[in-house]
Amino acid sequence: MGTTVMLLAALQIWLHRREACYQRQHFSSRRAKAHGYAIAKLRVTAIAIAIEAVFVIVMINLGLAQLYDLFAWLGLAEWIVQWAVFVSTLLLIAVVKRSLTLVLIWLVERRFGYTNQHMGVFLKDTLLKAALLFACGGSLGLVSIQILQQGWSTGWIWLVLIWSGFVWGRSWLYPVIIAPLFNRYQSLNNPELADAVRAIGQSAGVPVHAVLIMDGSRRSSHGNAHVTGHGSSRRVVLLDTLDSILDRAELLAVVAHEIGHIRHGHMLYYQLCQFLTSTIWIGLFGFWAGRVAIDPGTGLALLWLLTPIVAFLVKPLFSGLIRKFEYQADAFAASKGHGVNLGRALMKLLDNNGATYKSDPCFSWIYHTHPLLDERLASLDQQAVSPANQVVEGH
Repeated sequence: MGTTVMLLAALQIWLHRREACYQRQHFSSRRAKAHGYAIAKLRVTAIAIAIEAVFVIVMINLGLAQLYDLFAWLGLAEWIVQWAVFVSTLLLIAVVKRSLTLVLIWLVERRFGYTNQHMGVFLKDTLLKAALLFACGGSLGLVSIQILQQGWSTGWIWLVLIWSGFVWGRSWLYPVIIAPLFNRYQSLNNPELADAVRAIGQSAGVPVHAVLIMDGSRRSSHGNAHVTGHGSSRRVVLLDTLDSILDRAELLAVVAHEIGHIRHGHMLYYQLCQFLTSTIWIGLFGFWAGRVAIDPGTGLALLWLLTPIVAFLVKPLFSGLIRKFEYQADAFAASKGHGVNLGRALMKLLDNNGATYKSDPCFSWIYHTHPLLDERLASLDQQAVSPANQVVEGH
């Protein structure tokens, strides 16, 4: 198992080094900052992959057994020992990942001027995330361990249902309960723009419950937008940094793109794909765990450790799926007459966010969830010359 982890980690590191070499070969003095930023991020990410792989191997070969012995030595009940092993593993993983995030922010984002985050904000975020992880992970672990006491042969099915229910519930509750713990949200304070947004949604048969501005500038200068939530909790979120990057027409085009995601039901499709892959992975793990008779707490901890590693194997599928979603959302925006403005917005956002125009094809195929700029602009140009969009733009 450790050998497989190292091989997959080595493959990812090789891909990141390959992309860094590609960026050096296609270096442009006009975009020197973007190339430098990309290469620095790739280096730190490659180091992070290596550190996480070593951590996983140490936990598999020694850490989980040591944790079990420690809690058993304290004289705790067996189910508490198993629960403690699982929760401790979650928190240790979080410590490693959060430490690496700190390095990325302070050595890369701050160096290139893309972060406004102070240590106080980072620590507050860390404590909040730790509390949520302990509460949610601890509760899920407690229920799962009780179910798995009956064995992995059928218990894995319940595990899939519990995890899927949690993911679905989180997608409903995140926008209204969790997200406000980290950021401030306010309604769009431009009535004319708000009316234009509602008109786009109405024309597509998609009610827009809320378009909110998020104080992303507290942490980063990057500009972005996204859709979150389901049903009544669904909302389009714009970072406040967009105001200084895009004009009104371009901002409206970005909103139209986000409404396109809602119109095509992309979040639902994505979660269904997640459900299918999770079912296969947990089922295979459950079959193996049942054969080796691993205890539920240690098994759950091992499952949590291995999932990010195994997820790399299906990453190209999900990256390709999301790229398809982006093309569909772009096409929707173009069909509403926003194709030209969306193209301009994409170019401005790429320059502002320090993204690169080109990428190594192999790296892009696996990691990029958005098409490269040239590909998106070419697709928008095709949309612009289609008869249907010429009628829309003619109004």
